[in-house]
Amino acid sequence: MIKLISNPTEEHLADIESWLVEEWNKTQNGFYSDWSMIPNAFKENRLSVITDNDYAIGFVVYRISEFEVDIDITEIKPTERNRGVARQLINETLNFLKLKGVLVARLFCQPTNSEPFWKKIGFNNFPQIIDNKQIHMFKPLIETLRPTEKIETNSTIRLWNCPPHQADRISAKWAWDLNFKEDNETLVKPIISPVSREWQVQLIINGEESKPVRVKNLQINLNDDSEFMIVRNVTAKK
Repeated sequence: MIKLISNPTEEHLADIESWLVEEWNKTQNGFYSDWSMIPNAFKENRLSVITDNDYAIGFVVYRISEFEVDIDITEIKPTERNRGVARQLINETLNFLKLKGVLVARLFCQPTNSEPFWKKIGFNNFPQIIDNKQIHMFKPLIETLRPTEKIETNSTIRLWNCPPHQADRISAKWAWDLNFKEDNETLVKPIISPVSREWQVQLIINGEESKPVRVKNLQINLNDDSEFMIVRNVTAKK
């Protein structure tokens, strides 16, 4: 029986080490070269494994930071690949993390030829951001508000993919129509968008425009050290 284990045992860790060593000795490939990260994640409860009859055949190493999770390592035992195990491992791990309050997952695509797999399970490439030299991907874990091509409300957020000194010459790259719940502050759907902290953003509430600012200065950004603009609540003027 294939099953996700979010609190693996030392026996599961030993299973993983065994086949990683075997893979490395045969091919010089795999994540045994990063082995120290795996027992460290185990000790810190940052390791999920997928098992077949309680034998670990795959694992995920991750790090949670407030509302985000970084997927550091994912691997399936070579003899167990191409049977849907990786998809089950990732999807069930993300569902587990969602229950812990995580809103979005991100990763660096390594090896690069794994990009098609991540796209198949719903990950998207980051927009071009300063110093983005690797394949950087993300996936919101909740339903989010999508950018609009045509503004239809008088409350919006506009985002430029450039710093303020360049934004005067171009239109905003993305815009979101804001719709609120009955409290007039909570968005019906939150915004989760990858950003550079130096990009320009502007908030418009009931037709009143705030001064455009850098993303890092936006008061409604929920995670100050993030590569995401996460907006769930906005104080709407009455």
